[in-house]
Order: sequence, then structure tokens, then C-alpha cells
Amino acid sequence: MKNIKNIMIAFFLSEFGRAMYFVSITWILYRITNDPLYTGLLVGLGFLPGLILNLFFGILVDRSNRKLLSVLATLISMASMAILLLLLIINVVVPWIIIAVHMILQVAGSLFRPSIQAFIAEIFDKEQLPNVFSKTSSLATLGGLLGSAFSGLIIGIVGTNVSMSIVTLSFLVSAVCLITIDKSVISNEDERKIPDKKSIFLDLKEGFIYLNKNRFLFGLFIIMFNGQLVFHTSLGFLSVYTVEFLKRSSTVYGLLDATISIGGVVAGLLGTWWWKKNNNKIATYSLFIIVIGLVLMGLFKQLPFVFLGLFLIGLGTTWIRTLLQAVQQIATDSNYHGRMASLRMICNQGSVVVSGPILGWVAAGYGANFIYIGLLLPVSICLIYALNQSKTVKFIEITKQSA
Repeated sequence: MKNIKNIMIAFFLSEFGRAMYFVSITWILYRITNDPLYTGLLVGLGFLPGLILNLFFGILVDRSNRKLLSVLATLISMASMAILLLLLIINVVVPWIIIAVHMILQVAGSLFRPSIQAFIAEIFDKEQLPNVFSKTSSLATLGGLLGSAFSGLIIGIVGTNVSMSIVTLSFLVSAVCLITIDKSVISNEDERKIPDKKSIFLDLKEGFIYLNKNRFLFGLFIIMFNGQLVFHTSLGFLSVYTVEFLKRSSTVYGLLDATISIGGVVAGLLGTWWWKKNNNKIATYSLFIIVIGLVLMGLFKQLPFVFLGLFLIGLGTTWIRTLLQAVQQIATDSNYHGRMASLRMICNQGSVVVSGPILGWVAAGYGANFIYIGLLLPVSICLIYALNQSKTVKFIEITKQSA
């Protein structure tokens, strides 16, 4: 029980820190440059290193101690935040330094996510994973909610240096919680067979062969990268949207950012219910909810509609990211959890790398609200794809056996 509590606290603090960081840094960057194109570069280039490194992170997760990798990733996040805080204190921060530090943080996140997901998969039975991923997602999203809400207030009252200090401390405590997990009492650890040491490239090739034989997983990746695209784009450009389109302050920006997290918290709490209620239609209905949210964000300036749109985006994207992640873990052999998680993240991050600068250009030329209108096209196409995949035998079997 102590181990589970430590994992929950680590999730909470990591997301609290990431949310507070992201609200702070996007606000700082836009105030320095007054150009949404830099925001697009921050969102897009931040994921660029992960497109290559994720391939090797997956192999590393399948070969190595997953707890140790989770701790290492969290410590790298803490160190990058400490460096950024120091640069802010001595007032030498420029846009490209911000983007470079952001890339380091995203690389750490690319290692943390497959490591902690695979680590959780070692601890729990497959039948428990939908519930476990929903609950950990709920607590992590609650951390994101509080981080977003408080960051807007802290920036407005005492400045960004204080918010970045809190971010650094959050990652430090999260790392300590992970370090104190006692792996010796984890009963399911022996079920995983550590593969023989082979060439990294051979492991990489085996991962692609496994994915090619399991096209069902690739279908899940397509749906999930649309969820990630909407989620990261909505967060990344929200500062620009708040200032340019809504003409509001940093406090409102923090509350808007927190609203996405509120949707995520509700999605986490209701994840098991949503799974049982909709079974193989979980992706289809979740994407439809996202479409409604994007329409509200793109067409209305009134805050009630904007808050509702962000809530629906948080709700739908969280269900896509967490429940389909559980489907993926159930459908994947345990020795390939790391590589499949990393390949999924390559799809997720690749979509943001390509779209970030493009959407930044769209915001600069046509207005920030057109970012959300533009996202309707890929999401609508994905909605049709998800409806077709929901009819496959494997999707029906997995969702019913874990309902």
C-alpha cells in the first residue's frame, strides 16, 4: 500500500510541476516576444528530440530497471527547472534558451512516461489496469489542475521566479517518492522476463516487427495521437488565445488552463464507468466530445462557452489518452511494453512537432481561435476511423473482458 501511495504522490507532484511550469513558461515567452510563432516553435520543437530518442527509450525500458528510469527522468526534469530558474533570477533568458530547456524537459518526460507505465503494468494484473490508469490519471490531472490554477495567481501576485521555484521543488519531492518504493515486495515483478542482451538495433527491429504483426496497436496509435495533438495544442496556445482572442489577464489564463485539468479529473474519476458504459465505443464517443469542445473554443468569446469547451476537451482527451492506453497495455506482450509505449509516443509527439509551427503561423496570420477550428479537420477524420476500428473483434473482446 505504501508503494501505491508513493506512486500516486509522484504522479500528482510531477503533473503539478509540469502544469505550473507550462503556464509560467508560455506566459513568459509570449510576453518576451509578443509573437505566437515562438509559441508554436516551443510546442513543436519541444517534442523534436523525442522523435529519435523514443525509439531507444523503449528498448531501454524493456531492458532495464523501470523504477530506476522513472527516478532518473524525474531528476532530469528537476535539474532542467533549476537551470531555468537560475537564468530567470540573473535575467539572461531569451526565447531560444527557453525552447532549449523545454526540449530537455520534454525528453525527460519521454523517458518518464513509458518507464512509469511499464512499471505500473508490472505491479497490477491486466484486469485491474483500466481502473488503475484511470485513478492515477485522475490524481495526476488533479495535480495539473492545481498547478495551472495556482500558477496564474502566483505569476500575477509575486512573479514567475516563485512559480519556477515551486516547480523545481515539486520534481524533487516526486523523485524522492519514487526512490522510496520498495521493489522487493512487488509480487508481479518476476512475471516479466528480461530479454537477452542483443544489439540495440536488433531490439528496435523486433519492436517494429511486433507492431507490424499487431496492426490493431497501430490503429490505437492513430486515435491516441489525435487526442495528444488536441491536448498539447490546446495547452500550448492557450496563452496566445487568452491575450489575443479573449483579451484577458494571466489570472484568467491560469483558470482556463485549470479547466482542462478539471475535465481530466472528472474523466479519471469516471473512467471505469465510461469504459463499462460504452465498451468498444469509448474512443468514438470521446472524440465526439472533443469535437464539441473545439467548436465552442473556435466560435465563441464568451467565457462560459470557452470554459465549457476547455472542460470538454480535457474530458475527451483524457479518456482517449488513458483508456486507450489501458487497451494498448492489455493487448501488448509484457516484454514489448516499453517499445510499444515509445512508438506510440513517437506518433503523438510527431503530430505536435509538425503541427506546432504551422498552427503558430495560423494564429499569427488569422487569429488564435483558428487553431481550434483547424483541429476539427484531423479530429473529424479520426472520429470516422475510430468508429470503424470499434467494430473489430479484438477491440470488442478487450473492452468486454475488462468491463
